[in-house]
Amino acid sequence: MYYIDRTVTFSETGPDEMLKTTNLIDYYQDVCTMQSEELGVGMYDLRKMGYGWVVSSWQIVVNRYPKLEEKIRIGTAPYEFKGVMGMRNFKLETMDGEILSYANSIWSFVDTEKFNLARVPKEVIEAYDLGIKIDMDYAPRKIHIPEELAALSPIEVRYHNLDSNGHVNNAQYVSMAEDLIPEVRRSKQIRVEYRASAKAGNIIMPYINSNVAEGRHTVVLSDREMNPYVIVEFTL
Repeated sequence: MYYIDRTVTFSETGPDEMLKTTNLIDYYQDVCTMQSEELGVGMYDLRKMGYGWVVSSWQIVVNRYPKLEEKIRIGTAPYEFKGVMGMRNFKLETMDGEILSYANSIWSFVDTEKFNLARVPKEVIEAYDLGIKIDMDYAPRKIHIPEELAALSPIEVRYHNLDSNGHVNNAQYVSMAEDLIPEVRRSKQIRVEYRASAKAGNIIMPYINSNVAEGRHTVVLSDREMNPYVIVEFTL
């Protein structure tokens, strides 16, 4: 597993002085980007080849959110490539080995010129040493959308929501969802299914369902025609 060491900073924490969920996802995005760059198959390398990766889903389990100034290690390893897909695990640990969080993610390999899915090239696969699939309860990639949904106020996509691809960053959708249901901000599990990319100026229509009895809250972030951009499921 590839690791980077960090210290939780002030700007990464919320009012409770613990790491925000958005920044946890940022950590995971950053560590896999850094690994790929070091192996010569990073974003810029793939862009020259006319390819890129887009995340299809996250399943993030949190045992404990780290505190301000806590020293941590973030690790990642791909464990399988299959056709147009790549599967990758993540871990967030303390320096003495306490597992704070672990995650599974599924990524789609895309031809950025034809705007369609493409098989992962042999040279990209061979650049990585596959890790051992971590022991966790793997959830399905797709998230069930409840029948009963409450509509909330529209959200306009702003500049600060965007990443270098000009789309809403993966973690930003989760931040939007958390703002709709504040009690989910310290969830034990966050699942995210990505279906489409929102851009600057798009209007996102949010819908929520709260199953209090099961401690599960679902947020659907869609376009004006109720076609989902992203579905987020929080389990408390």
